[in-house]
Amino acid sequence: MIHLRHTIAECARLIVGLTFVASGLLKAVDPVGTALKITEYLAPVFAFTGHGYSLALALSFVLCAGEFILGAFLLAGSYRRVCARFAFVFMILMTLVTGYILIADPVSDCGCFGDALHLTNLQTFLKNLVLLPLSYLVLRDSSALRHLFSLRERWVPTLLALGGIIFFLVENYRHLPLFDFRPYTVGLKLDEAIIAEEEQFQRAALQSTSYIYEKAGEQRSFSPEALPDSSWTFVRVQDSLALEAFKPQYDFAPVDSLGYPMAEELLTDPGVTLLLLAPSWDAANQSVIDEVGELATQAASLGYRFYGLTASGAEEIARWRYQTGASYPMLQMDPTPIRTMIRAYPGLLVLRGGQIIDKRAYSDFPKVEEVSAYLKELGNPKRPLPTPSYVRTYPLLLWTLVLVLAFLRFWARKLHLTLYLKRRIHYSHIKEIDNEKEHRRR
Repeated sequence: MIHLRHTIAECARLIVGLTFVASGLLKAVDPVGTALKITEYLAPVFAFTGHGYSLALALSFVLCAGEFILGAFLLAGSYRRVCARFAFVFMILMTLVTGYILIADPVSDCGCFGDALHLTNLQTFLKNLVLLPLSYLVLRDSSALRHLFSLRERWVPTLLALGGIIFFLVENYRHLPLFDFRPYTVGLKLDEAIIAEEEQFQRAALQSTSYIYEKAGEQRSFSPEALPDSSWTFVRVQDSLALEAFKPQYDFAPVDSLGYPMAEELLTDPGVTLLLLAPSWDAANQSVIDEVGELATQAASLGYRFYGLTASGAEEIARWRYQTGASYPMLQMDPTPIRTMIRAYPGLLVLRGGQIIDKRAYSDFPKVEEVSAYLKELGNPKRPLPTPSYVRTYPLLLWTLVLVLAFLRFWARKLHLTLYLKRRIHYSHIKEIDNEKEHRRR
């Protein structure tokens, strides 16, 4: 009975640990996106303006790193009692929070696994209802859980996990996310994606729209393909709830200063278009003013388009022009798609023939002396699409390797393979000595 109880606790430890690691890692891919999700959660009770966004970003770092560290320690069996307590308290809080979200419905997606995996509020709540009792089982038998590392060894996986997740978070914040799970990915033919989405919406509208007609006091619903004869009187058009809740993925609708739509002009231009993106110019980093100015100047000399794309009003735009000397034209768009398109403010998005061929955070803008070569490369149709650097994953990959090796060592000891190998080596060594002695006698 005791053996069964320990086995159940070990299985619970594995499930909870893996879930925490996956949740922390997937959110850490996009810490800015996690911060935006936190602002959505807390918007009814806290206004994230000014320094408020910095607080949300700090909470994002703490949440991503905390979840991963808890999961990593549970998997390794390090600091078992402390981690079991924290995991149980965390699951209580998250179950309460997701219960509130299920009832109040402030957001449509909890963001538990970042943008990689979308769960409904009900699915999230049910997930936590499963994890909560499992975390209790881990807490109940925390002192009996197996550990993969001795007291002298556990500093190695601890340092790798802690340093690895912090380095991963910082690099994903300084640059763009390592994996882009959002709609506006590099390589996407945005013009074709928008057309395909509009056609999909039209088909869904035709299939879900019904026409209500009345005859002799009786009302009936008819599809567009099977409308009744003239003896029926039209009453109303009825749309399905699913159609009313439809939200386009590609809400790309920039307008110029006069309110003229610019989307079609930008997407049908076969040349290169550079868009400098920021939801608010007041919140945009000004450390790359020289690089932006050089990009705008040389882009114009090469015949490229260069625009600032923002949700800021006329006053903010005027202030940005005064502070930075910006003379390039400005376009305006809703802030939500801008935040979806780029996770750095300002950020650069490059279009060529309706295709997204590059996206850069401001820390990756080409230096002033490199701008000319960069712009000339953009005009080359054979230029390969850029790929992110995987250096940021190296510490985490090393942590994974150490964990796997420790796991294999644990089972080798469990199955007495280590003792068997030692005996075989010792036997071979003794046999070699005996053979050598026999040879000397001869």
